[in-house]
Amino acid sequence: MGLNTEAKAALVFLILYTILLAILLLGYFTRRLRFHSRYTAILCHVTVSLASLATGLAYGVVGYTNASLLLAYFTLGAESYYILLICTYCFLMSWQRHNFASHNAWLISHYPPGTPVSKRLMSSFTFFMFFAFMMIMIGGTTLSAGVAGPNVPDFNGNFTTSRALRTTGMSVLLASSIFFLYCITDTIRQSRRENPGKGIHPTLFLLLATWPLLFVRGLYGVMSGFVPALNYLKPNYYTATGMSDSSVISGYIMGTTMEWISCSLLMATYFTSRNDPKTVDFEMHKREEAQSGDGTA
Repeated sequence: MGLNTEAKAALVFLILYTILLAILLLGYFTRRLRFHSRYTAILCHVTVSLASLATGLAYGVVGYTNASLLLAYFTLGAESYYILLICTYCFLMSWQRHNFASHNAWLISHYPPGTPVSKRLMSSFTFFMFFAFMMIMIGGTTLSAGVAGPNVPDFNGNFTTSRALRTTGMSVLLASSIFFLYCITDTIRQSRRENPGKGIHPTLFLLLATWPLLFVRGLYGVMSGFVPALNYLKPNYYTATGMSDSSVISGYIMGTTMEWISCSLLMATYFTSRNDPKTVDFEMHKREEAQSGDGTA
């Protein structure tokens, strides 16, 4: 028996993400990439995406006999989007740190020594993204408990709670993707002020190109909580043999495809950022400036 649409789509993207994984591993083995770098965040996204697609392929093969695979597929898929958003912010902060005249990333708050960790966390946008991640995780766990529950009322109650938690989490991630548009456009404006007459750095073009992709992915995540055709817990999402072809196609186009292209664009910044100032160079320059200031005080 041949593979159904879900299994075929998962297999295709398993191959595509495996290619990205091979490129990353080659970069590490040849020491072109360092583990203590932004590319390790990409490695985390690729790993989680591979796990999600593997469960999607498994579900496409076994079908309704194992509903837990379906829940794992969608939960891991939401987590991969969360990690990809973190990656995109990390790449933007890295560009700011390497290319701004101050060599400071304004997305990272600077606090004096001794500032409580709770204050650092609460005043950072990363807190809200972590909150979204926890909502998605708890939502998936709640729904898993409902599937394993002994009666329909338990499932219905857990389903309602899970949908609310998941939709809340995905809404926060969607808002984070919208905020990224402000961050990247403001970074472009600041870069042009600091470098009058020069064009926009190609890395910023690539980061800007990821925004509509991330927005569509986040919009799909939110819509899946309200639109029956996109909700994997609604009857019309399925046919007698598994997921409907339209559900699979819409999910992979609005979800996995957007993530894969965004991930590829982030990896392509390796080539556009090769001539950026090196960390060791501008850190040494900042130390020299500090020492010079101490000497004249």
